[in-house]
Amino acid sequence: MEAVQAGDVGCFTTLVNRYMEPAYAVSLSILRQEQDAEDAVQAAFIRSLERIGQLRPGSRFGPWFYRVLRSTCLNLRRREALRTHSELTDAAAASDDPHRELERTDARERVLDALARLPERQRTAVLMYDLEGYDHAEIAEVLDIAVGTSRANLHHGRQALRRIMGSGAEERIEDE
Repeated sequence: MEAVQAGDVGCFTTLVNRYMEPAYAVSLSILRQEQDAEDAVQAAFIRSLERIGQLRPGSRFGPWFYRVLRSTCLNLRRREALRTHSELTDAAAASDDPHRELERTDARERVLDALARLPERQRTAVLMYDLEGYDHAEIAEVLDIAVGTSRANLHHGRQALRRIMGSGAEERIEDE
C-alpha cells in the first residue's frame, strides 16, 4: 500500500489481481448484469487508484475498496442507465455436457436471484462474511454500521436466503 500511495502504480496490479474476482461477485450481486458488474468493478478500481491517498496509513485496502465498489455500484444503479442485456454465453456451445452447464447456470441464477432479493446491507454482509472471510468489524466499517448490526444483517440475510432457496440450501449455508 505504501508503494502505491508513493506513486508506484505497478504495485496496484497486485491489489487488482487479489480483489478482481470477489469484487466482480459483489458487483454482480448488486447490479445483476454481467457487463454492468464488469464496468462497475473497473470504475471502482480506477476511482480507488485515483483516491489511494485517502486511505489512512495502516488501514487495510479491502474494506476501503469495498466501500468504493459499493458506492460505484449504487451510483450506477441509481442512474437507471443500465443496459438491458440478452445474455448469450459461449459456455453452452463450448461445454462437453450442455445439460450440466445448464444446471450450473440455473443454480447460479437461483443464487443471484435469491441474493438480489435481500436488502443491500444483508446481501453485502453475507457476501463479505461467507464468501470473502471478512470479520464483522470490517463489514461494519464498509457499511458504516455498528458491529452488532453487521451480525444481525448476516443472521437475517442467511435466514432469508434459506427461505428463498427452500430446503437443501440450509445445509449449504451452515457449512460455510
